[in-house]
Amino acid sequence: MPGDDKFKEAVKLALTDVLGVKEGERVLIITNLDGDPFEICQEIFRQAEKLKACPVLVVQQDKDNFKNADQVVLEAIRTEPDIIIAINRGRLGKDPYGQQIGYIGRDGKKYHHIWDKIMDGDKRCRAFWSPNVTMDMWVRTVPIDYEELRRHARKIKAVIDEGERIRVMSPGGTDVTFGIKGRSGQYDDGDFRKPGQGGNLPTGEVYVSPANGTTEGVIVFDGSVDLDTYSEMPDEPVRVVYRNGYVAEITGGTTAKKLQDLLDHSAAEAREKGMKDEERNTRHLGELGIGLNPNARMSCNILEDEKIMGTVHFAIGMNLDHDAHALIHLDNLVLKPTVYVDDVLIMKDGRHML
Repeated sequence: MPGDDKFKEAVKLALTDVLGVKEGERVLIITNLDGDPFEICQEIFRQAEKLKACPVLVVQQDKDNFKNADQVVLEAIRTEPDIIIAINRGRLGKDPYGQQIGYIGRDGKKYHHIWDKIMDGDKRCRAFWSPNVTMDMWVRTVPIDYEELRRHARKIKAVIDEGERIRVMSPGGTDVTFGIKGRSGQYDDGDFRKPGQGGNLPTGEVYVSPANGTTEGVIVFDGSVDLDTYSEMPDEPVRVVYRNGYVAEITGGTTAKKLQDLLDHSAAEAREKGMKDEERNTRHLGELGIGLNPNARMSCNILEDEKIMGTVHFAIGMNLDHDAHALIHLDNLVLKPTVYVDDVLIMKDGRHML
């Protein structure tokens, strides 16, 4: 597979059209040994060399949401390379200094990971990250029409930026509202060519962090459910009740029990470390995301599933505005959603209306 022309073309597209790699730029690539992530990163290294960049490949052991990144990895990020690429099985890993003390970015905000500080706070580098990506997914979902995706994403963002409240409903039973006043829509549109820009590959979503403490209603996850190191289709739809911004009740079958146990574990880990905000925000609603990748399909890999056109996903835990920290960020899908921003209908039964 590493010699396949489609695979090599997808890697080239990621480096040129997505990242805009230039001669002499330092490219830090972080991965794990063996498997598809390692194969993809080796080809990224080779093609970055062909573009006359200066790639470095760092391999660490597998991590999950509760393990720290290797110190060598954190120090490599601290050198502020022009580009960071993380393709890992599972997660990159936590930053213990960031969690216990934190970093202050040039924007004056506090960050809990050196990556977030130099990316979002200082805007020193650009990046993409692809946790649990497979070769098949990479070849199918990376080669897309990025200009069309970017136009679509910006239309949705513009509506979100003008709005104050979002309501999401679905045939499965979702009916939830939350405030977005003071929030801005963000998009993961594959345009990571300037410092401070970054996102997933495969790309393709618009997302927003709900205003803290404003979520009310019911979310029913009838697509894939994120269980940290893997995802699964629920044996029964997972029904989550939100009150005053936080999960109050989870019901369903075996998948619901697994999700509840994971939240309990995250809260206990935070409590043991004396991290009161992280304990509380374990059950916070951290994100609404709207999928936009035309080639994404349900694979029980949340990296791809959350990008499926015609779906939305909600993240339980940490938000992406860095004012609701948690040890977890679990993305879970809702199928055939209807989405209103104030009185503007942007999706109806999974069909985009803009």
